Parts: sequence; C-alpha cells; structure tokens
Amino acid sequence: MAFARQKTSPTREKRLGAIGAWSGQVEDLLKEATQVSLDGSSDLESRVRTYAQDLPSDVEHALDVLRTIEGLAIVVHGPAGCAAGMHGATKAAGPWVSTNLTERDSIMGSDAKLRKAIQEIYRTYLPKAIAVVSTPVVAINNDDIDSVTEELKDELSLPVIAIYTDGFRSKIGSTGQDVAVHSLIKHLLPLRRRAEGGHVNLLAVRENRADVDQFQNLLAELGVESVVFPRYASVSQAHKLSEAKVSIGLDPDTADYAGTAFEEVYGIPFLKGPVPIGSKGTADWFVALGAALGKSEEAQQLVERESQRVQGVLNASETVRGARVFVNLPASQAFAFGPVAKELGLRIVGTKVPWTAPRHAGLLTELVEQASEIPVLVGEGQAFEEVNLLAKLQPDLYITAGIPPIHVLRAGIPVVNLDNVPLLGFAGLERLAHAVERALANRSLSRFLSDGGDEPYDPSWLKKSVHWYIKQEVK
Repeated sequence: MAFARQKTSPTREKRLGAIGAWSGQVEDLLKEATQVSLDGSSDLESRVRTYAQDLPSDVEHALDVLRTIEGLAIVVHGPAGCAAGMHGATKAAGPWVSTNLTERDSIMGSDAKLRKAIQEIYRTYLPKAIAVVSTPVVAINNDDIDSVTEELKDELSLPVIAIYTDGFRSKIGSTGQDVAVHSLIKHLLPLRRRAEGGHVNLLAVRENRADVDQFQNLLAELGVESVVFPRYASVSQAHKLSEAKVSIGLDPDTADYAGTAFEEVYGIPFLKGPVPIGSKGTADWFVALGAALGKSEEAQQLVERESQRVQGVLNASETVRGARVFVNLPASQAFAFGPVAKELGLRIVGTKVPWTAPRHAGLLTELVEQASEIPVLVGEGQAFEEVNLLAKLQPDLYITAGIPPIHVLRAGIPVVNLDNVPLLGFAGLERLAHAVERALANRSLSRFLSDGGDEPYDPSWLKKSVHWYIKQEVK
C-alpha cells in the first residue's frame, strides 16, 4: 500500500477491483469473480448505470465515521448543504461547523473563510483535534487546504487533519471511509511504534454502538483490553493504536484498510478473521483471535457458554420457519448470511449489496452451495431497481441495517431494520431471531402503507428486467 507516501487513499475500484453496478444470479457473479482470479486480473468487469438515483457520496461516508470520534471537531469545507450528513440519526460526538461557501467564495477563493472557521471552532470548544472535510465545490476549485491546515496545526498546537473527499473520484461512496481512516492514521498517530502492549485494535467502521459494546465486553471477559478505531474512537487514546499486539475487524471489508495500514506502518499483525455473524461465524472469530493471543482455552469456553445461551432462541417458531427473506446488507455480511438464515429457519430469495469485489469469491462459493439461483443486485441506493426486483420475488420479509426502508414497506413487505440494535455476534443472532418473529407476526404497518395512494413506479418499469439500465462500460 506504501501508506506513508500517499496523500489520500486509493479508490476501492483501484485498490480492490470493486464494482458498484451489477445484476444477475449469484452463481454468475461467482463465475466472474473466480475468472478474475484465474486470469490474473484484479478487477471485475466494470458496468455503469445509464440511469441512476442519487446515492451517498464519499463525503457522507467520511462524515459518518468522523462524527463518532470523541475529542474531534469537524469543519465541513463547502456549501452548507454538503454538511447534511451531520444531521443523521446519530448525534455527533464532537462539535462541527460548515464554512458555508457562497458562489462568490467559490470564485474568489475561500482560504480566509476556512482559516476563520478552524480558529473559531478551536476557541469555542477546545477540541483535541480538528478534521477539515473537503467537498465537491472545493475539489473543483482546487482550494489549497494543505497550506491552511499545516499553518494552523503549528499555530494551535494540535492536529488539524485534511480529509480529501470530493464526491466524484469514486463511484463507490464507501471509499470515503478509507479516506477518513487514511488521514486519521497519518495525522493522529505517531510516526513509529514506541512499544508493544497487550491490547487489541478492534476495527469498526460502520457498525452500530451496540455491536461494538458487545464485542468489547466479551473481549474484556477474556481479559483482553481493546481499543476501537475509527468508529467511536477517542483522540486521546489514538497513540495506543500503534502499540497493539494485533488488529482484528468486525467487518473484513471495511476493516481491511486500517488493518493493512497498521501492519505496514507499525508491524502490527492484522488478523483477517471471518465475518462474526451467526453462531458459527462468531465462534470462528473468537477462536481465531484466542489462538493469536494465546487464549484459545478461554475463547473456547466463552464460545460454548454463549452458544448454549442463544440456543433456545434458535428453535424457530411456525411463524418464522420457511419464510422467504430478502437481505440488504454490506457485502461481507450479506454473502455470509446463508448459515444465519438456516439457523433461523429462513430461506434467502434475493440479496442486495452496495458493492462487491473479487475478494468475495469465497463467501459467494458458500452461498452458491445453498442456492445457486439467488438474484443479486449490486449498487448503493437505487430503490427503483430494488422495488422492481422485490415485485418479482415477493419475499415475506426484508432484512437490512441502516437502509431507509419506506419503499419496501410501501410494497407491502415487513421490514427488520437492525440499524440501532446488534446484528453481529451472539447477541446479534438472538436479537435478529426476536425481530424476525415479531415482524412476521405483525404486518400492520406494511399493509397500511401499501393500501391506497398512487403507485410510485409505472407498471411498464416493473415489467422490465432489473438490469435494464446496467450496461457494460465501454473503455
């Protein structure tokens, strides 16, 4: 990765060979991913949408990570609307401001406005670090953020971090997560490792608070201290990240950038654990970490205890057994959901992921073994395509995490949205079982929203193929 020499992170298209537009059966996606490995190329065949709905950009994804960090103030450098991502459901851990650029600022330059915003947020709140998040307008005008941040870093005697998001460099918005992680490591952490501690870097990028707390509590039971990064991190504890014994992520896809950087810069082993969802995935995750830390026996005891505790909830009721479910989750979780569905007595009939890459071939192989004809839709947002696919599949239930599900409810399909409750680990499995049973037993909301009113989509569109607007990219 040559981390230290890079101004910002590469896009996920370049780093992972990822794509954000695809539609077809899971066995066909696996064939493409496998062929990429066989012929030595690093990319899946690129596709484009000739029509697309708006979707979150790298700016929004970066802000979603940064706003959870304790002791960090955020300056969103751009028009006021670019800071809309700070008004999400989760309250920001620290203060934030927008430079509120006008048309005149974009023409004449906005260095003075940025400098004033940084100085004022420092004087008012005395944060431990300040992140300056660039936006499309600033990227187009090529404002010199570097000179301002470097100057004020010396003047204020604290880290002033430039986050180089621009809204259009990548077609995969979650590249913004990597951009934020890159700058945080480069500017918050020491240049070299000073010592080795006994703690673990727990890498969490998009997980909710309940998931992170669950894993930290279970690690504490093993006698293992964990430092979370970057989500829910603390600026005052950032130095400890360079001293960890090992790094491990809660999501292999999003944790990969930080884990690889820690390995490259500080020599900290990055444990590429399995996806910790369902009984088996979670058990394998703890067993792998226990082996790396010399705590195999303790990890095995914890796994056996927690497995027994949740076993009672896995006896699916008649309400749940055989229900046909559509899964919209991050790729690693969606493609690893097969064993979870089997534990709960569910049957996956379709799945949607924001992006995919050749690295998912292993998970796709396991999914194909269960059902080779499951349709897969790749793309963040794009509700119009999803509604088309759901109309064809008619699932009994829709499972997601953090995706606004109003278009699904209007289609008359009950929704389990695990945005603010555990999805990972043993607690996640237990919570999911309860949520699924409750959603299938009470369909009142979806029935109400689907009854009456104008249909948002023309019948002619719903008769077309889901991939109508997804075309091979001409290079």
